[in-house]
Amino acid sequence: MIAAFALAAALAVAPAAGCTAETGAFSWGFKESFRAYISGSIANGEWSTEGGIDYATPAFFSERLAGEVALDPLAGTLAVEGALRFTGHDGILDTTIANPRLVVESADRLVVVVDIRGTTQDFVPIDSAAVPFLTGDLTLATWSAEGGTLRLDGVPLTLTPEGAEAFGTYPAGEAFDPITLEVQTTDACAEAAVAARAGAPVAQGAIIAGAVLLGVAISIAVHLVLRARRRSRLPEPPPPAVP
Repeated sequence: MIAAFALAAALAVAPAAGCTAETGAFSWGFKESFRAYISGSIANGEWSTEGGIDYATPAFFSERLAGEVALDPLAGTLAVEGALRFTGHDGILDTTIANPRLVVESADRLVVVVDIRGTTQDFVPIDSAAVPFLTGDLTLATWSAEGGTLRLDGVPLTLTPEGAEAFGTYPAGEAFDPITLEVQTTDACAEAAVAARAGAPVAQGAIIAGAVLLGVAISIAVHLVLRARRRSRLPEPPPPAVP
């Protein structure tokens, strides 16, 4: 019976096998303090976008992510051809962050891989491809599902050692703006993924609760059996006296 409780709990939160997403979107401010520096009186610069990436205050975004992400287990890559370009100091600073790939390594970890070219804030030339730029903690995002869209809102991002070397300006571990990721799948798959994320600790609790209830039921049954046996051993009362 304990096994039955465990199976029922697992089935209640497991994503359906074969669930995938092949398109998606993201919204991302990159790094607010860096944008403030670029647009401020020191750098006196600006930013622009190319290809499948656009900007609407206060975030860069794309609705053209493509690739494949499996939801059972969560893993895969969505990418877009496009770029964010930052310029300043009369063109001496000119850095392009191109072709972002959002690599979902597991249900807990996201890696933002980019190509970086141009000159850094320290005016150092750079031209690096496939840089694992940032890592994201999916466990700290808010997961939701609506109309076949699985939404991971507010994934916190931190700069990797490789990203710090290629981008300059910030040390490894520096926090960048959170990113929000959406993937398009079916209603059932999106809801199952959210249930799996939200229900994992609940499933464990259900197993424990089931075991406790089973133990109580067994105790009651044993008590009733012993009570019945004791009653069966009592002597029969004598017949009433005949007047």
